[in-house]
Amino acid sequence: MKNISILIISALYLCGCTEPNEGQRINIRVVEASTGKITPVMACITSVSDGKVRIPPDAIIPDTVSKTSDFYKGIAFQSGRNWIGPIRKMNGIGDNDDRSYVYDSLPSIPHWAEPVAYQISGDFSITLPPGTYRISLEHGNEFIPIKEEFVIARGGEATKTFTMRRWIDLPARGWFSGDVHVHHPTTKQAFKDFLWEYARAEDVHLVNVLEMGHHLGTDFKQEGFGEKFRTCKDNICLVSGQEDPRSTFGHIIGLNIEQMVRDTKTYNYYDLAFEKLKLQPGAIVGYAHFSWNGCDLPRGFPWYITTEQIDFVELLQFSRINTMDYYDYLNLGFRITAAAGSDIPRGSTLGEVRTFVFTGNTFSADSWFEGLKKGHTFVSNGPALFLEADGSLPGTEITRSKGSITNLSVKALSHASIGMIERVLVYNNDGLVVEKLNPQRADSIEIDLAHTLLQSQWLSAVVYCDNGAVAHTTPIYFVIDGQPTWHIEKAPNIIVKQLAAIQSIEEETRAMAEVDEGIITRLEEAKAFYAAILSTLRPN
Repeated sequence: MKNISILIISALYLCGCTEPNEGQRINIRVVEASTGKITPVMACITSVSDGKVRIPPDAIIPDTVSKTSDFYKGIAFQSGRNWIGPIRKMNGIGDNDDRSYVYDSLPSIPHWAEPVAYQISGDFSITLPPGTYRISLEHGNEFIPIKEEFVIARGGEATKTFTMRRWIDLPARGWFSGDVHVHHPTTKQAFKDFLWEYARAEDVHLVNVLEMGHHLGTDFKQEGFGEKFRTCKDNICLVSGQEDPRSTFGHIIGLNIEQMVRDTKTYNYYDLAFEKLKLQPGAIVGYAHFSWNGCDLPRGFPWYITTEQIDFVELLQFSRINTMDYYDYLNLGFRITAAAGSDIPRGSTLGEVRTFVFTGNTFSADSWFEGLKKGHTFVSNGPALFLEADGSLPGTEITRSKGSITNLSVKALSHASIGMIERVLVYNNDGLVVEKLNPQRADSIEIDLAHTLLQSQWLSAVVYCDNGAVAHTTPIYFVIDGQPTWHIEKAPNIIVKQLAAIQSIEEETRAMAEVDEGIITRLEEAKAFYAAILSTLRPN
């Protein structure tokens, strides 16, 4: 039991008592098939007889899982084959101290059925009491997860090797994964080592580590911002950003920034933060928690989307995707890139949802952010999804004349252990363009369509799997005869919804003992923005 204190520090749980361990020592090695090299992974070892999780190296049964507060303090990586990362809750109702309540009963990763997952080196030992056990290993969306049972006898020692095999190689196709929403301090080298090893275990290439603000200060302190403070090694980059401002009007994300933008005197005037962020070369502005109508959406979003300074929304998060509101804003003519962020530690694990960005053959932080800025993205928590129109990627604007034809190509791919494809759909302003089902339960589904362009429009693709896994692209935008990409018939009713939300904020603001005239002014500007759209749609 001499390793208990080490386990408490590194795995961040309160250990429970367990029976004397008279079992067998198992040396476990996990390698990548393409390289034959040891790789860190996410793991869970469970007793089949009682369903209890066992933690290496002493098969401790944990009483609880890691907490949100552990990430606030920072997790220091410790080199060594038996270092165990935080024990993360992956299933069950959350309370925000273990995982977000927003998941409800949904699994954090659709293909991961185990109660927890923890980061492991890929070369470790565990001494298990006699019995039957199940080991589950996960190495991100692009590798086939492993689930295998084995029997432990009394005494002795054995070695088991597991090989992680790709079902798809997205970097070979020019697509690199990223997480736009991760919280952890980077003020110590051991903290950065933890994040980098975590990214290796989950096979995530670009980790955006956000210092998180509020009216009183900031949490998850970053060592610094800008290129000087990036950590890039072996096609994995840690890049500091901000989640700030954060108020009842929503949470704002700033990526690829040179310095944090923060002013408590004008904290609720988000447009001022947008302007200062946009002055920083390469900075990208996003809106957090869009996927689940979080942080009082649509409370603030209808107002500050009219600044036309929001580049992306978190379309996918906490196993939820919000296409309803996304399509509404696209139908108002806004161009919004689809992104995804885990929001760890309220999310369960790094990269549980991913933003895949096309960078071409060469990956770098700069090329990833450039691709994100252009909207060359799809989001996923399992399958891969490719959309092209006349050879152009998502995010591209294509100019055509009325009646012209564009050749659409959609390809969805998955693996049975990641999620069996149920259907692939293409949407535009009018609604569903085409749907293809998968009764043969194939691993890939393709749609090739000659689509006639009768009006300016956006066009996007989505794939749904049988276990809830999903992927969605950013739209391709078609400009026909110079007209906006809004929907002439649908837009007025959508605007009514936006104005109702704005009116609610205005009434609350005017009812306060001290009316914030800055808010009132900005709400009036938002209403004028929508009125201008209506006057164009209804010139008479």
